[in-house]
Amino acid sequence: MKAVIVGVGAVGSVVADLLTRSEEYDEVVVGDIDLDRAKAMEKRLSSDKVSAARIDASDTEGMTRAFKGADLVVNGVIPKFNFNIMDACLAAKANYADMASDIFLSKEKPGEVVKEPPIQWEIAKYTAAYEKAGIIGMLGLGCEPGIANVFARLAADKMDTVKDILIRDGDTGQIEGYEFAPLWSPQTLIEEVLMPAMVYKDGHYRKVKPFSGKEQFEFPSPVGTLPIYNVDHEEQETLPTYIGEVLGKGCEYCDFKLALGDEYVETIRTVGRLGMHSSEKIDVKGAKVAPIDVVSACIPDPAAIGDRATGEFTAVNVTTGTKDGKDVGYRIHTYMNHKDCWNKHGHSATAYTVGAPMAIGAILLARGEISQKGVFPPEMLDAKPVVDMLPEFGMNCIVTKL
Repeated sequence: MKAVIVGVGAVGSVVADLLTRSEEYDEVVVGDIDLDRAKAMEKRLSSDKVSAARIDASDTEGMTRAFKGADLVVNGVIPKFNFNIMDACLAAKANYADMASDIFLSKEKPGEVVKEPPIQWEIAKYTAAYEKAGIIGMLGLGCEPGIANVFARLAADKMDTVKDILIRDGDTGQIEGYEFAPLWSPQTLIEEVLMPAMVYKDGHYRKVKPFSGKEQFEFPSPVGTLPIYNVDHEEQETLPTYIGEVLGKGCEYCDFKLALGDEYVETIRTVGRLGMHSSEKIDVKGAKVAPIDVVSACIPDPAAIGDRATGEFTAVNVTTGTKDGKDVGYRIHTYMNHKDCWNKHGHSATAYTVGAPMAIGAILLARGEISQKGVFPPEMLDAKPVVDMLPEFGMNCIVTKL
């Protein structure tokens, strides 16, 4: 099997590392718009399986040529390039997988009903063509989205009906010397937090205000209680439809909330007030630059600071419903310490817990254990094979009946 990885940042490097070590893949191409970065990854992995290539995610024709003969293309760049990469995979007839979707396509304002969330629109746009080409597209196969969706499916499979699905992200990760140093794409974090969030309730997807729904949530030990806020994310844009309608379990309410410390809230609010989150290029003394690119360039590269991360990370799913006429609920979570993760795997827990599930999906695909067709979200995967493989990659799945 041959895998091509587009983008070898913090998360793409995890996938490259794990697929290089796997028995299922005998060829791994590490691609990046920065060839020097790709070559550095090739050198780091130090395997005859690995080769470096310059791959520009804005060049669909170039990617089509690069993807010829690939069994799987892993998209490790920011979501605005998803459609380009999916088009190239379709032309090259290569299976596709990503870890995030372009939720920024949603333009509804707080209080408005969203008729079709961007991810579902993406699925509808590509699934028939992918089925005809005999390939699949696995969307959001990381941690959140990804493992969080799989955990929701695991809980739903234990129930007759589903009522609420809550996704909670808690991270106490810190980098000494920095007040603001995200361990994943700063651009994605800033854009997600500042845009109106989405919740599912009363049978509709609805937009709510940024930084709304603040509450103190008790995460499993050792993370503890943290302030969380509504944030737009992929999970709540698919789970109500695919758990509720496609699988027939129903769903009354679904949301995603992210733990944000006061310093992060203050920084991101300020970026938003100044308009520095915009991706539209402006003229600065004769140079055309996007404000968000300037902000991102001033923030440490997540791929370069993982060794200095301390603290804990946890992804929590809380699903409630009924079984045999009685109320039932499950809290399912995964947990990892940043320092321990670096010492064992050479990556921060934030990056590793996104990249490892993608590697698991890639390996299951290579083994012929994924039978879905077309384009689909993570909750459409059989949960058990995914969960069973987590310990092999140093991750856990802790189930608590409520």
